[in-house]
Amino acid sequence: MAYNVLSYFIFLPVVMAVYQVTRKQYRWWVLLAASLLFFWMISKELIIWALITAGITWWTGIGMDSIQKKIKAIDRKDKAQRNQLKAKSKKILLLGMLSVVGILVGLKYTAFTLETIQRIMHHFGGRGTFPALRILVPVGISFYTLQAVSYLLDVFWKREQAENNFFKVLLFLTFFPTVMEGPILEWSDTKETLYQGEPIQGENMAHGIFRIVWGLFKRMLISDRLNTAVVMFYQPKGHFSGAMVLMAAIVTTVQLYLEFSGTIDIVIGSARIFGVGLPENFRQPFQAKSAAEFWRRWHITLGRWFKNYIFYPVTTSSLVKKWGKFGRKNCGKYITMVVTSALALFPVWMLNGLWHGPKWPYILYGVYYFIILLAEVMLEPVGKKMRQLIHVSDDNPWIQRWHMVRTWVIIITGEMLFRANSFHQFLTLCKNLFKGPFISDGMVNSLLSLKLDPGDWFIILIGTVIVFAVDALLERKPDLFEHFPKLPTVYRWGIYYAMILSIVIFGAYGAGYQTVDLIYAGF
Repeated sequence: MAYNVLSYFIFLPVVMAVYQVTRKQYRWWVLLAASLLFFWMISKELIIWALITAGITWWTGIGMDSIQKKIKAIDRKDKAQRNQLKAKSKKILLLGMLSVVGILVGLKYTAFTLETIQRIMHHFGGRGTFPALRILVPVGISFYTLQAVSYLLDVFWKREQAENNFFKVLLFLTFFPTVMEGPILEWSDTKETLYQGEPIQGENMAHGIFRIVWGLFKRMLISDRLNTAVVMFYQPKGHFSGAMVLMAAIVTTVQLYLEFSGTIDIVIGSARIFGVGLPENFRQPFQAKSAAEFWRRWHITLGRWFKNYIFYPVTTSSLVKKWGKFGRKNCGKYITMVVTSALALFPVWMLNGLWHGPKWPYILYGVYYFIILLAEVMLEPVGKKMRQLIHVSDDNPWIQRWHMVRTWVIIITGEMLFRANSFHQFLTLCKNLFKGPFISDGMVNSLLSLKLDPGDWFIILIGTVIVFAVDALLERKPDLFEHFPKLPTVYRWGIYYAMILSIVIFGAYGAGYQTVDLIYAGF
């Protein structure tokens, strides 16, 4: 079961009905039961790994919290005993984090690691082989593992108090709207709303249903339809060139954006019905004017996680502080700034690539953005001086447009690498972009080979224009969706009917269409 199939829209109303008739203090138990049932339906017995991760997370948090209480009870002058207890708390943290991350690494990366070692051995003349492994991985393991790590670090850093109730920690990690594709939660995101058991209210219902329908509009009109073309573009025997490669890159980017953001709309809407507010995961990413800004707008909660739990700890580490002191004294501010940025960005983007999965294009995708972001840091002073020389301000409209177009090129190239089946295929597509005439006589036949007819392309074009027009409105009015339930009834229901009829009439479903799996659910 996924968020874009009929079974989910039977499951969700049933949960809503049971939730509403249950007493307030027991309603979070309904959400927990629904979450475990949902998890079991998508991963069956693999739910055991989520239960183990939750158990380790709960136990580790309780252990650290009890030590912190002991530290508070000890006189501050007794530094030896306080330091001893702090060291014990750190050991518990490391044990807990290594355990939950170890489960993720063991299940998700063992086969890939052995295969990589085997390829290296064969490259240098070795003949050894490892047995082929097929390890089943529970859906969403990368998402709930990051949540577990954030919870443990927040307790260790005393940002949050450990939760005594194991089942509340379990619900936090497996909440059914978020478990497959996020957003990636921190404990503070839902601790005030997930367990309150407030009744379903009209405004929350209106907002939630609107976000769900908007997400289905993105998916069923555009993303699911475009998936057919994307699959054809990346066939191993595909021989596209010129404008068709550019089209492949653009279509890939649009399809991934609308698949992921559409699913997140459904997720946020589902949680909102129960009064649970989830953090936004997208904020008009194609309005970005740099790669760094793009990642502040795209998969926001993943970027937040890396910023809070990797980037900041690295920048404040003793290694970086020692380098900063040495660099300012011996190498100058510019070199110090560049090297410091490299030290902080490298682990973030290597882990970002690895987080997406055991596949070389994902890892190289992380390397790609590490290089791009470091280049932006290095070139920023140069660009600023050049603009000063020609007396052009940073907020000049033409400069802003140039930055936006440049960022689009970076994004589209990166998404093509992300979607490619191998780095070799990505390089071949890049080479074919400049091969032969840009617009060939056979382009019409190439378009028809993508299994989409002119009507499909027309629906995709109109739907995409609507989505990006709404994004432009959201850029100017970020709270636009929050005001939707307050619109006059005629306008509100007019929008509902327009979207629902569009989905029913023009949506990609039924005979000839295969249900498209959630892309990020596999990460």
